[in-house]
Amino acid sequence: MVLADPLTYEKLYYSLWETSQRYSKFTQFRVIGKSHDERMIPMLEAGEGISVVFCIAGLDGRDRWMSTCLTEMVQEYCRAYECGWKLDEEYNVKDLLDEVRICFIPVVNPDGFEICEKGFSAIRNPIYRQMLRMMETDSDEFSYNARGMDIRRNFPTSYYPRNRIHQEPASENETRALMRIFQEYQSAGLLSFSHLGKRIVYFRHPQAFAYNQRSYRLARHLQKCSSYRLEKSVFEERGRNRENQSGNGSPEQYYGEITKQPALMIETPDFGRDSREKNEDALKLDYQEIHTLPLEYIMSLK
Repeated sequence: MVLADPLTYEKLYYSLWETSQRYSKFTQFRVIGKSHDERMIPMLEAGEGISVVFCIAGLDGRDRWMSTCLTEMVQEYCRAYECGWKLDEEYNVKDLLDEVRICFIPVVNPDGFEICEKGFSAIRNPIYRQMLRMMETDSDEFSYNARGMDIRRNFPTSYYPRNRIHQEPASENETRALMRIFQEYQSAGLLSFSHLGKRIVYFRHPQAFAYNQRSYRLARHLQKCSSYRLEKSVFEERGRNRENQSGNGSPEQYYGEITKQPALMIETPDFGRDSREKNEDALKLDYQEIHTLPLEYIMSLK
């Protein structure tokens, strides 16, 4: 894969499907739901472990780079698994994924993905298309789905913020698709990949000491394996302490509440907006810094 050229939605979808066909002995391809503009949301499971770790990206349409990177990660892991290779001379992929498999969901918001690539004309539903054009936001800066909703703030959590009139939690197809998957699997953690930073964010819940300690320990471990900084996000009711409450209504908060397992956000530098200004070597270095973090997370569970 050439990192200087991010995948289109179609190429990303068929890349996951083709990967599952080539490595059918230890992978499974699923469509976990459809967007409001009838685009499929693909997922690929890799490994044969009993429990899973979720790796998701592409909730924001501008996260095309992270979607591409997760797709590359899937292929890299599958090649190493089949050949019995160690990644970076340290991670025995087959042993790790036979202990805990990974569910990769690289594009949760395919409509937003298409809008950022092709403009609002990519939306087939004429009502949605006209509504989006009235929002007065440039398509290449558009972070919502085809109905103009922010997927990152649409999950039914304890401290769900209702910032818009008539906005209700779990109103969007994309949100419900993730909720079903989170509830269906026996899982050991969520790694949510995004852009606009170089940090690992862990989430703290009021009156959940054991959960908070475990989340901090795992986040701290990943932070030591990278050059990223460590930050915490605190879930609080509206009107109370607002210290870095970026996760309220988010998939990370929802996942932590229903599974009592750690949810970490890994924010990469400039993959979303400024990557075209970076050369291919710099992008590869950025990718190399994160490509084994899911494997490191699995190792840290022992």
